[in-house]
Amino acid sequence: MSLSASKVNQYFRLTVPMMVKNNVPITPPYYTLWYNYTTGDIPKLNQRMDDIIKRLGQCDSLMCDKLLDEFITNAAEDKLLEMQSNINQVVKSMGHSTQNAMSDAEDFNQTLSKDIKIMAQEASQSDAPAAHKIVSIARDFMDKTEHYRSQLEKQNAEIQALKEKIAETEKQMFKDGLTEINNRRKFNEDLAIYTASATDTCLVILDIDHFKPFNDEYGHLLGDKVIQSVARTLELSCAQAQGAQAYRFGGEEFALLLPNADIQTATKFANEVRVRISRLNLTNKKTGQSLRPITTSLGVAQFKPGETLDALLERADQHLYAAKNAGRNCVRPVIPTALAS
Repeated sequence: MSLSASKVNQYFRLTVPMMVKNNVPITPPYYTLWYNYTTGDIPKLNQRMDDIIKRLGQCDSLMCDKLLDEFITNAAEDKLLEMQSNINQVVKSMGHSTQNAMSDAEDFNQTLSKDIKIMAQEASQSDAPAAHKIVSIARDFMDKTEHYRSQLEKQNAEIQALKEKIAETEKQMFKDGLTEINNRRKFNEDLAIYTASATDTCLVILDIDHFKPFNDEYGHLLGDKVIQSVARTLELSCAQAQGAQAYRFGGEEFALLLPNADIQTATKFANEVRVRISRLNLTNKKTGQSLRPITTSLGVAQFKPGETLDALLERADQHLYAAKNAGRNCVRPVIPTALAS
């Protein structure tokens, strides 16, 4: 159930300062976590966060990532959309009211200024003390309304800054919290657009090989660094291919969308990505030890006009599993060199 605008505004004003105090970026996933902490809707979450703050002095983004997985992930999207709608409602209402009040104050002051000039002229022609007193009162009142208008201008500037912050936050709704590349929600939107508008669209599904043993061997923190490094490599690769986009599906799985690319072009691109990732040289900063090479398996599928998006995903997944069954660190389907070059 949606909360009242005043209640959402109250929670918003309490939540953001706590996030800043704990050095947590104001992104939708983190805001969702801290919003629930503020409202107390999840008592176990509050208890865990209080324990972390007491023990470490703050609950930073690293700890927030773990708490998000534990308490929020399953319901995050619905909760976030509800809160985003409520926040937008508050800001829109505040901005509209402030603009109206500024306009009314400006109109009133202009009318009052004209009336004061007329009254001052009449008072100068009269020796009646009451006439002079009325002019004095009117001028005092005008000064107060002008001060009120200047306060409204200041409030309006703050609202505009808040609108810009919310616009930036809305962009973050489509970003993966760990890697900062596009998330699954953005993928779903883009896939529908690309398959409807692009001449050809190819989908690449990528999975990091043997990632669980990697986590077990080096620990989850270094595992996260591996995921981030792979994501950066995918993003840099996509920047070199017109229109290509990279997405994190979750865990160690990623996707690439290539509009206006046929299967030969997409498979060649996928293999280039695989090689770039295999050449990453990561080290454990604590020990100086080089991590073992990172390999990936990739499945490629080209959209067929008229097929469902689920069917496209299914074919890409099938090719991904074919790559794994072929020994991993490869791309499927195999395209003859003559066609791929």
